Amino acid sequence: MRVPVLAVVVALLLFPAMAQAQSAGNVVRVQGRAEAVDAGGGRVLAAGGVIRTGDRLRTGPAARLLVRFADGMELTLSDEAEMVVEDFSWIPARNEGKAALHLDRGSFLLETGMVGRLPGHPLAVRTPLASVGVRGTRFWGGPLDSLLNVLLLEGAIVVASPAGSVVLDQPGSGTAITAAGAAPTPPSFWGEDRIGRAVATVSFAP
Repeated sequence: MRVPVLAVVVALLLFPAMAQAQSAGNVVRVQGRAEAVDAGGGRVLAAGGVIRTGDRLRTGPAARLLVRFADGMELTLSDEAEMVVEDFSWIPARNEGKAALHLDRGSFLLETGMVGRLPGHPLAVRTPLASVGVRGTRFWGGPLDSLLNVLLLEGAIVVASPAGSVVLDQPGSGTAITAAGAAPTPPSFWGEDRIGRAVATVSFAP
């Protein structure tokens, strides 16, 4: 009977290390109140806090949250935002990884890391209205003048809904989902004022 008991003891000793291995990244900066909610409950986020796969990230009024993932990807959330880290893995020794984020509300700014540059582009951001396939880039998404707007700042992305898709490959161009079930609008250049309004939703106070 000693072997099973020993196995249980070893498993308990290894559990913290296993949990740590599931970490996806860390909080870089917080303005206002932000929290991460998982199966065990919620925890208030502060600079240096750990973000794990499965976390639901939430920000409060006038809040901002900046997270840096293990592959170098950076995610900034606006106030009153909610985004789930559905999947994340990065194995530098094998140059392998994947990431999937789901935005439920609010706005975000995403700058990809190593995962976003891998062949096959195994990084996606999903929303209730459309998904964004990432090809190594920097882009913003959220409600601005429509239910969902997406703005490309660097690189290239594909914005797709069940009704169609568009490619954004010119910095400063964007698209919109104007109604549930609608296709993304044709790409158009936003102009300085509109870009400024979008970026302001994820900018930290001085």
